[in-house]
Amino acid sequence: MRYKNDSRVKILLRSHEGVSGARNAGIDVAEGDYIGFVDCDDYLEKDFLKKAKELMNKEPDLIIFGFERCFLNGDSRLSTVEDHFYPDISSFADEYIRKRIMLIYSACNKFYNKKIIDKYHLRFETGLKFGEDRIFNYAYLMRAQTIVTSKLIMFKYMQRASGSMSTWYVPDYFKLAYHLHEEKMKCFLTLSKGTNRTEREDFVNYNLRNVIIYVINRFEDNPEEMKENLPLILEMVYGKSILQEVPPESSWVHKPCDNEIVSKLL
Repeated sequence: MRYKNDSRVKILLRSHEGVSGARNAGIDVAEGDYIGFVDCDDYLEKDFLKKAKELMNKEPDLIIFGFERCFLNGDSRLSTVEDHFYPDISSFADEYIRKRIMLIYSACNKFYNKKIIDKYHLRFETGLKFGEDRIFNYAYLMRAQTIVTSKLIMFKYMQRASGSMSTWYVPDYFKLAYHLHEEKMKCFLTLSKGTNRTEREDFVNYNLRNVIIYVINRFEDNPEEMKENLPLILEMVYGKSILQEVPPESSWVHKPCDNEIVSKLL
């Protein structure tokens, strides 16, 4: 193995615990000032670390980079952010609520300050079917202050055309997606200090609409999810059950006008 004689590299052999377990194991033994993650089907751009070192010298709490999504047919698409320094977390949250283009979801296009991870013992939640990156990032942002965004492309993400989560049934998908929506709203509506009520309402409605659209777009490939989730969506949209087969546990949803997060944080 090419890294076996490099004292900077530690190779951990563990039973399969999913991506969260693997990342947590890496965090436990990491010794550097910053922590980054790379998935098995991605690879860093050449000389990226050398180019990024200058940004680390500024000692921000978080650095966010761009990445290139590569498809099996040879096409590719860049996802980028502008070069910018945010002196406090509120200004970052304000910008995200207004523009929504900060590439906040993935854990693989970021450098995290290890001091914050250690101080608050932040770890990836195991057992989630999806969204573990987002939950970790929201928890991290709640403890961060200074943030740097950079046009540097960190890695190439190899987009697999088949075998993705969109092609197989996920139980309780809408509940899981709505939970991620709630956690995102709690994070950014709490952190933002410079946005007004209209901007916040637009942000909540925009994100919730996208969640519902994404869930509905899965129905063609996953008819089980349509039967399970459509009644919940209809109840949320119309504020009451309009189908007889709405399950009793659907009481977890709220009418849009009664959204607890909005009423508490706007």
